[in-house]
Order: sequence, then C-alpha cells, then structure tokens
Amino acid sequence: MKSKHADDQPSNGADRELRQAEDALYRTLFEHAPVGVLVADTGSRYLDANPSICRMLGYARDELIGMHASDILVRSGTQHIMPALNDTKIHSGCSHEWQFRRKDGSVFSVEVTATTMPDGNLLAMVRDISASKPADMAAAWLAAIVESSGDAIIGKDLNGIVTSWNSGAEKIFGYSAREMVGTSILRLFPADRQHEEKHILGKIWRGEKVEHLETLRLTKDKRLVDVLITTSPIRDAAGNIIGASKIARDITALKAREREIARMSRLYAALSQINQAIVWTKTRDELFQNICRVLIEHGGFQMAWIGWHDPATQLLMPVAVCGDESGYIRSIRIYTDDRPEAQGPSGTAFRTGRPYICNDMLNDPATLPWRAEIVRRSFRASAVFPVRQNDRVCGTLTVYADQQDFFQDEEIALLAEAAGDVSFALDNLARDEERRQAEMAAQSERQFSDTMIESMPGILYFYNEQGQFLRWNKNFEIVSGYSGAEIACMHPLDIFSGEEKHALERRIAEVFETGESFIEASLIARDGKATPYFFTGRRVVFNGMTCLVGMGIDISERKQAETALRELNETLEQKVTERTGELQAALVRARAADEIKSAFLATMSHELRTPLNSIIGFTGIILQGLAGPLGAEQTKQLGMVQGSARHLLDLINDVLDISKIEAGQLEVRAEPFDLRVSLERVIALVRPMAEKKHLALDAVIHAGPFNVVSDRRRVEQILLNLLNNAIKFTEHGGVTVTAGLIDGFRAQPDLPPRPAVRLQVSDTGIGIKPDELATLFQPFRQLDAGLTRQHEGTGLGLAICRRLAVLLQGEITVNSIWSKGSEFTLTIPLQLPSRS
Repeated sequence: MKSKHADDQPSNGADRELRQAEDALYRTLFEHAPVGVLVADTGSRYLDANPSICRMLGYARDELIGMHASDILVRSGTQHIMPALNDTKIHSGCSHEWQFRRKDGSVFSVEVTATTMPDGNLLAMVRDISASKPADMAAAWLAAIVESSGDAIIGKDLNGIVTSWNSGAEKIFGYSAREMVGTSILRLFPADRQHEEKHILGKIWRGEKVEHLETLRLTKDKRLVDVLITTSPIRDAAGNIIGASKIARDITALKAREREIARMSRLYAALSQINQAIVWTKTRDELFQNICRVLIEHGGFQMAWIGWHDPATQLLMPVAVCGDESGYIRSIRIYTDDRPEAQGPSGTAFRTGRPYICNDMLNDPATLPWRAEIVRRSFRASAVFPVRQNDRVCGTLTVYADQQDFFQDEEIALLAEAAGDVSFALDNLARDEERRQAEMAAQSERQFSDTMIESMPGILYFYNEQGQFLRWNKNFEIVSGYSGAEIACMHPLDIFSGEEKHALERRIAEVFETGESFIEASLIARDGKATPYFFTGRRVVFNGMTCLVGMGIDISERKQAETALRELNETLEQKVTERTGELQAALVRARAADEIKSAFLATMSHELRTPLNSIIGFTGIILQGLAGPLGAEQTKQLGMVQGSARHLLDLINDVLDISKIEAGQLEVRAEPFDLRVSLERVIALVRPMAEKKHLALDAVIHAGPFNVVSDRRRVEQILLNLLNNAIKFTEHGGVTVTAGLIDGFRAQPDLPPRPAVRLQVSDTGIGIKPDELATLFQPFRQLDAGLTRQHEGTGLGLAICRRLAVLLQGEITVNSIWSKGSEFTLTIPLQLPSRS
C-alpha cells in the first residue's frame, strides 16, 4: 500500500527519508490491522489485501489481487455494487452490510466501510458481523417454517431415535409429538422395509444426503401410506454429524392416481391391441387367443378366457385361455342353463346377456363353488362380458384381477367396448368366411381349369366353328411368337404354310363331323421358323356352341432322331464293313506272328539249351577228374563256369516259360501225386542253401490226405521258386513251409467252390515295402536294386509263379511287413479238371 506522497518527486534527502518513514508506518498499520482491508480501483477490482481479509475469505493475497467484488459477493448482492460505489463517492466513509462467500463456498455477513483515496482508488475496511446476529431470531423463524409445513419434518439422532416431530408429521402418521419423541423411528416402518433405516443411517454417517426415496410407511391406525422422503445430516458448530433431518411428503393420493392412470393406460393399450388383432387376425380361434394374451400382457389382468357355447351340452367350452398355467379353466364345467352349476358369473352373464361384475370374489355368493381356487390364485375381482354373433349371445369373455373393487365405471366401459368390438369382428369374420368359401370354390375351379390347360404338354387351343380362338395356353404364345391379342384375331389356318392348309382344312372338317382327327404339320412361327408338330382335335360343346379343342406336340426331336438314326445306320454299316476288313487283315498278321513265335520258341528251346547242357556236362566230367587231375585253382574256376552255365540255363528256362505262357503254348498235365513227397523233394533241394546261410528250414504239414491231381512239375516249380526267394532274401532267422487242406476254394467268381490245398512259405527276411507290393508279380520287376544285385535274377520268377498258379486254377497272394518278413500263399484245387 502506498502513502499519499508516493508519487511526489523528492526535493532532497531529508524529505525522502521522511516519506520512507511514513510509508513504513502505513504498511505496518495495513499489515497488522485487526479488520480486513481491501484496496480496489474504480472498477471494483482489488489491488491489495491485508492478512486479516485473506484469513476472513480463505484466499491468499496473490489470489485476491485482480479479483472483482462480484467474485466474493453472493449472487443476490452483485446488483448493489454500482449503487454502493456511487454512494461512496458522495459520502466518504459510509458503511454497508454485505453477504460474502468464502473460498470454500460458505457465506457470512460483513460490514464494509469504504473511503475514496486521494489517487481515486477505494479503501474498504471489512468487519465480520456474522457472530453478532441474534441467533434466537433465526431459530424462531426456522421453527415457524417447520411448524407451518404440511410435510412431516422429523429430527432424529444417529441411532434412529426421534428428537423432533412437527405438526405435519402428526397429520400424516397420526402420532403426537409426545408419542414419538424419544422413541425409535422404526415404529413407522413396515416389517418388509425395516432394512431401509439401516441404509439411510449408513449414508448419514458418511455425510451423504438421501433424496427422493419413494417408499411405504405405517400410520398409527396401521394404514400404509406412500411417502416421498429426503434425509439430510445435521452438523454441530464444529461440523460434526450429530443427527439427521427427515422430510416426508404424503404422496398416497398421487400414487393412487398414478396407479389409476397406469391401469387405464394399460386398458387403453389393451383395447388398441385388441382392435389391431381384430384387423389383422383372420380366424376366430386365433383372434380369441390373441385377445386373451393382450388382456394379460397389456391389460395387467391375472387371467383371461373366452368360453364358447355348445348347444348340445349346454356348456361354455374354453376356446382361448391365457394366464391359466395349471389348466384349471379347462378342467371345470360351466353350464348355461338353469342348473346350479350355471349360476356363477359366467353362466349368469351368458343367460342374461349382460355383464356380470364381481368386485369382491371372496364374499360374492355366486363364486362360492370356486372359492378355494380363487383364494389359491389370489383373485379378488372378476368381470364377465357376453360375446355376440349375429345379435345372438354365443360366448363370454372373462377377466380376473388381484385387486378388490378393481372394476369401476371406466374399466367396465372399456372392457364392454372390447367385447362389443369382438362381437363386431365375429360378424365380419363370418361374412368373410362365407365370401372366402365362395371365392375359394370359384378360384378352385379356375385353378383347376388353368392348371389343366397350362400343364398340357405342347400347345393347347380352343376355337369355334367360325375359327375364332376362345382360349389357349401360354405355351401357344411362346411357340408361335404371337401375343394374346394377336391370336384372338387370327384364324387357326394362319399359322400353317399354304401347301399344308388344304389337308388341315379336311382334318378340321373331319373333327366337326366325326368328333376327332389328327395330323402332322409344321407350325409357322411369327419369325418364319417352321416346327414339326403332331396335332389332335376333338369336338366339344361349350355354352351351347360346337367347338374344337386341339393340342399340338412338338415332334422336332423325334424327326431329328429319325434322321440321325437313319444317318447313323448308314454310317455304321460303312464302318462295320471297313472294320471287318481291318480285323481280317489283323487276324492274318496275328496268325503269322504266332507261327513265327512258335518257331522261335522251338528253335530257342533246342539251340540254347543244347550247348549249355554240353558245357554243364563236360565241366562235370572234368571236375570229376576223368580227364586228369586238376589243380585247386582250376577246380575253382571250372566250378564257377559250371555254376554260371546252370544259372544261365535257369534264366533261359524262365524266359522261355514266360514266353510260352504269354503265347498260350504252355500246357499243364494233370496227374495224381502225393504232395508230401513233392514237398520233401523241394525242401531237400534248397536245404543246402539254407544251411549255408545258417537258416532254419522247417515244414509244418497238417494231418490229412494230400493226394493231388494236378501238374506235379509245375507245382514243384512254384514251391522251389518261392523257397529260393525266401532263403535268398533272409539273413537271420529261418523259413517255414506250411501245408493244409481247405474247403470252398474259388479262384474265380465263375468257378464252383472246391476243396483245395493251401501252401504257405513264410520267412523272417527283409520284407517288402507297401508301395512295391502292387508290382511284385509283374514280369521283369525286381525289388530295391541294392538288394537284388546281391542275388541275380531276371525278375520273372514270381511272374511265372502267378501265371502257373492261374493255369492250375489256383492263386498266389502275399502278406509282408517291411524289415520283418513275408508270407507267400499258394492255393490250388486238389483236383485239376482234365480240360486243363
């Protein structure tokens, strides 16, 4: 704060020191004044503030500087700022009372004395006068407000004990202040709402306010009243919560009106839904069920049902029910005549043709037979309305409510209107049904006629003796290319060429004379396309006129088929002639090739075997020492020559055998022999090879006669080949031969079942890969090259075995697991037919 000399220019050092001393004095007074001091410009914006005013308002000095007077005044006082400023300019030092708002939002009263400073700014001294206001006046004013309120204003402590009770509370709850003060507020709570007080007190303890709680409370006479409650915490001077203030407004009448409005709204909504159902529903039963559903879902009723009168039994039969999950309505019998069972609400409404309203079902004598069910289902009121059709009562509409005296004038009027709408709808449905039946009959006739016409294959038409088309099918328009309007103006002969018209005229005349006729002719379409048709015509009488009904079938495909068949026959005859010549030439070539092959096989059989046999024989003689002694190396070399010659002879024999088989020149000779002997002979031949490899060679021959009629040499050849292969490809373990008899063997489907012998050669060798099994029996096929190179061969052995087995009317199969071994099975009939 500056002194009044702050802006003067110092004349000398003494004056400057004097002014500095004055400034220090003024600043000390400003800072330590017990009242609040504010300096503001002419626009009421603060330039400075002393510590007292800062403490009073709760703001720091820096926060106050720059604020406007309106920032700390309550809103209602801001309009008085300008008049107060003007007053200060006229009367310096005048005082005013204001309401200030602290930084925390609290409001307090102050007295402000304002003075205009020499520089034009304002100096305001602020004194807090809130503590000096008479508290008793405020308390009296507050008490008057509380007592005059029509709402219940109740004070209670934090334990729910009533501490104050106004006249509004006495009027609403019926208790006097003397009866309530000092007692628990819980005496006003129904049993099922005691928990609310705990919830309310919990919020009060936390300093929270409970607003607009709609609930129920008990009066002194045990009535339930609807109340709207607001509860606020009460604080002492230190801000501690010491109790709660509760304001309760009686909204019973309001809630009753709301319920009445809601009930009427539901009824209006139900009536609207019923009217919509009447508009959109096409059958009586569906309409009745929709009405009952609407009354439950939208009308708020407990149950609704419609009974329809059965003249034969005089019963009201439930045709639509909603809200009766137990099936009660369908289990009872309600009569409409004079018997006692007909004196209930529904029977009475039906007989009298007037609504029957029962607003107290527990005491109405008419409901006595059903009283137990009424109590169990909590029904308290019901209303029955007669339903009419053609001004005659035919049924009833019954609804049930869970509230006594539910059905008042407005509800009854709305439900009577709904019953009237239903009666009106039934009349309309009856008329619609009659009209619908008539339309369906006519439509059925038209449909049948149209279906017959349109389903006919080809084209169909109908014209009179003058040649005027009366009807035709859609296909006629499509085929001819003419529109319906054009066909109506045409003559039947207009769709044919001139050269065929004379024949058609004769056929048409024949129809009208004899009754029917037919002809093949080409129909000429609008675009000039001619299509062959087969036409039939029959005479009929229609509406007193003699007419012709004709039908045409497109025979284009038949004509094309006939032409194609004729051309095909000609082509086939030519091809058969050509093919016959080709086959004859091929037959001549085949016979010549066969003769050449036979000659080759005969030559090879002699020319190849003869020198090889000589080599084998002479090397045998030399090895026996008949030509002189041999050295060890010579014996070894000659042994190798003899072995190679024998191997070559085996290869040549394999090649010649497969060639003979493929040429059909290998014949088998059936003769009786003992299979046991053959097995022993073959096993003896291969045993040295097995012993050389240290392999076990076993034979398992099951009991039974093994007298076989077959080609012994070929059977032994197959066995020898299988055993050689087994030993050849087995390095460890052994080889087993098993023989047994079986019944019902059939190598081919066209052969009869016969007894047979089954020979199995199994080994523990390398096995066969699954992908090699498919080609195992093909000629010149060998297993993995790395293995076969250790054991030379042509790859013909298994191929020859299979072909020999087929010649013997048997079969060879194989089962193998890679790296574990294989099992070859040879099955041949015990007796080979002599034709082989």
